[in-house]
Amino acid sequence: QTGAVEVQQRCAEYASMREAFSPEAVEDLLREMPPFEDKRRSALELRLLETEGENSAAVTKASTPSEVEQQRAMLNAQMMDEGMAPIDEQEEPELEEEMADGAAEAAEDEKIAAVEANPTLVGIPKDLIPAMRKAFSNLCTSPSGVLFENAMLQVGVKHEYVGAQGRISVFFGNLHATALHNFKVKVDQPDHLRVQMQGTQGLIDDGEGDEGCSIENKTQAKMLLLVEVTAPFDDAPSMRITFETEEGERHDYPLRLPLVATCFMEPVNLDPGAFMQRWKSLEGQDRECQEVMRLPPNSSGIDEEYMSRVSNIIVNGLKFGRCEGVDPTPWTVSGAATFRTGAKDVNGNNINVGCLVRVEANPKANAFRVTTRTLHPLCSKAIKNVSLVSIKLAAL
Repeated sequence: QTGAVEVQQRCAEYASMREAFSPEAVEDLLREMPPFEDKRRSALELRLLETEGENSAAVTKASTPSEVEQQRAMLNAQMMDEGMAPIDEQEEPELEEEMADGAAEAAEDEKIAAVEANPTLVGIPKDLIPAMRKAFSNLCTSPSGVLFENAMLQVGVKHEYVGAQGRISVFFGNLHATALHNFKVKVDQPDHLRVQMQGTQGLIDDGEGDEGCSIENKTQAKMLLLVEVTAPFDDAPSMRITFETEEGERHDYPLRLPLVATCFMEPVNLDPGAFMQRWKSLEGQDRECQEVMRLPPNSSGIDEEYMSRVSNIIVNGLKFGRCEGVDPTPWTVSGAATFRTGAKDVNGNNINVGCLVRVEANPKANAFRVTTRTLHPLCSKAIKNVSLVSIKLAAL
């Protein structure tokens, strides 16, 4: 009875507020309070410390915010003060900034140096970069598609996942009039992934100076990757393609595989009470990531059809279970999932991470606020990044 009386009292107070104040004032009054700073480490981080040590790549990366992350946190604080105010177009999040790892940056620097030293070396033209980004982002939430294409080469990807394991097939099709020689592919193997690779003979660059393979006109080479994730991560492995044409041109294409944290999610269906209980238990700066994003000016705006596409992204793209009934408004989508890993704790059980996401739309401001909460900061960051870019693409 006491609980019912308390709920009735709160309802009466909220009803009075809507009569006494303007809608903007009510929105400010009901806005969620910022979480207190919590320096405690989660159970997952403690287990990683026990199994991998303080200086392991996963623990070090989780505890050390990047420069981009620090700048983003300052921007978020300003936006939270302003509510759902639009953000500057130049400061909108780019998945490439958040997910670029050291290996990819090193490959890009090496390619630039090689181009300066050898004028016959051909890289990726700048006018193809937007299409590359869109193709990569689409493949992060789609089972198959084209990752890269120009007049010389088409790279297609097909990938599927079960729990902590994945199978990625990559196809390299020759669109040139003549054969492509000395064709090699070098794939980054980060600490958080166990990778097995096989492919067309000579295709995989193992660093031993092999000549590579030849791909004739209108044929393709194939590469198969079997992967298992062992720790949370927020980047994507790099894939560098090099080859020569019969005219003597050398080509060097640094790409990235659409292998992101959301690939290893399993949906969880929660009722509203269970969702909110877990949501509150995951409060804390180290567990929450939040960002506001304004849609492009040429978008058609946010309506119920758009929210249906957003819901489809969360359920089918990010592999989250839709938690209906959490919010009484059609402008919010909430979901829950479990990030699976192949790593074991001290008791021999697989280490998994519970993940929650909330996408809130503000049709008047033509903006979205994405909030993620998980037991590990890298998972929170990765889910937020993929969500933001996928929602933005849904408007185009």
